[in-house]
Amino acid sequence: MLNQERVCEMTRLAIFDRKEGESCKPMVQYFRSDYVAKEILKSLLSGTLAFAMVFIMWVLYGAEELLNRLNFAELQKLVMEFGGYYVGFMAVYLFVTVLVYQRRYTLGRRKIKKYYAHLKSVNKQYRQEEQD
Repeated sequence: MLNQERVCEMTRLAIFDRKEGESCKPMVQYFRSDYVAKEILKSLLSGTLAFAMVFIMWVLYGAEELLNRLNFAELQKLVMEFGGYYVGFMAVYLFVTVLVYQRRYTLGRRKIKKYYAHLKSVNKQYRQEEQD
């Protein structure tokens, strides 16, 4: 005979596995600091590539003016200026990355705790059925 409550719990578990199971998987595999550090490294790479692409587009757009002003002092000043822009951009980008992924980790852990509560409920129902 089917236990209606157990079927409902197992349906909830299956829905979670299908919809959110894959996105919450890292929350079980990593500690918060490791998860955030992994995402910071990925963001560092992607942010650097994005900044490099914007810089290359700027250089190509202003290539004529840049070649007309080309001397060592101006070039050194320009490199220092863009170095500052890069550091500022990356600081903001990585700060936002930390905030976003800490929040995702927290929400994911809450979902996992609910999942485990449903799993414990199903196990309890199985044990209770075996005792009867």
